[in-house]
Order: sequence, then structure tokens, then C-alpha cells
Amino acid sequence: MFRCKAAWFSSSVPKDYRNFWVLEGGTVTGWRTADYLFSADATCPDTLRIFDSKDYIWNKVTVFHCLFLSTCEKRQSVKSVGIGHYVLPPAPVQDEVRKVVGRLIWECEAERAAAQEESSAGLTEDDHHEEVKIMNSESSESDSSTSEALWERLRSSGCKTATGYVSMDALQKYSGDLCDVHPW
Repeated sequence: MFRCKAAWFSSSVPKDYRNFWVLEGGTVTGWRTADYLFSADATCPDTLRIFDSKDYIWNKVTVFHCLFLSTCEKRQSVKSVGIGHYVLPPAPVQDEVRKVVGRLIWECEAERAAAQEESSAGLTEDDHHEEVKIMNSESSESDSSTSEALWERLRSSGCKTATGYVSMDALQKYSGDLCDVHPW
């Protein structure tokens, strides 16, 4: 996945991310010669040194949150992940971004994982069997009312495991221009 690419890893990045990078063909190097810079904490001293460098100030380097690599691993793809979502700005900039858009993507991922575990734990075995039965049954008048009742019960309990997606009503509104950046 990362063949012919070099990365620098902050001391704040767990070893698993570095190991994944190397296993997928990437090399590890110093930050001045790296294609990608990864950090997990904008306040880490080595990341702060990059933010204070002329290269950063002159827009020659960008620091990315290491959860980009986790997402690539889950999807088994680099091209399907917009790296622009994982830009790690200095802490004061993060505070300003939070005021405008709420949480940053790497803050949401940890909460999403915890919420999925919690909501799937809240489902009883009967709920799961009923959900599978509804998914597999042919659509008929009586099935659709049962299906609607189950979906309403799952929705009201805050469960996201039925679809794997967060409800559109729960999303925060963003009015700026959106575009994905694909690094390869």
C-alpha cells in the first residue's frame, strides 16, 4: 500500500502504526526527507518542533493524524481514504476548528467505536434474530409493519448497528466547500 513512500512518525504515535506502514512497504525516515509526517498529538514536543519550523510556516510540509493509517488498514486501501480529513493542525488551530465544525474526525472515530459497542450490547438476542428475520423475509404488508416497528425501536434506542451509519439528523451542518484529497 505504501511502497516507495517514506514517513516520519512522532513519538506520540503508537508503534502499531509504524509497523503497519513498514509491513505495507513504506520506509521510515527523518521528517525533512519524509513524504508523510504522522503524529497523534499536536502538543507533543517533536510535533511542536515541526509546527515551529520554516518548512511548516512556508507550507512545505503537512502533519497528518496517525488514524489515517488505521482507516487505510480497515479499508485495505489508500485511494478510498481522503487524507485531507486527517490534517493535524497546531492545537490552537484545532480549537478554532472545533468552534466552527465541532469535533475533528479522529475525535469522532474513538467515540463511534465506543457507541457501536454500547448499542450492540443493548440489543437482545431476540432483537438480533428479529432484525435478521426482517432482512431475509419477503416484503409483504404484515412484514413491513413489523419492520417499521423494529426500525423505530432501534432508532429510538440510539442503535446504529442496524445500518452501520449515523442518522442524517444527528450530523452537524457544514456550509463550506468540501473536497477529498487522495494522496496516491
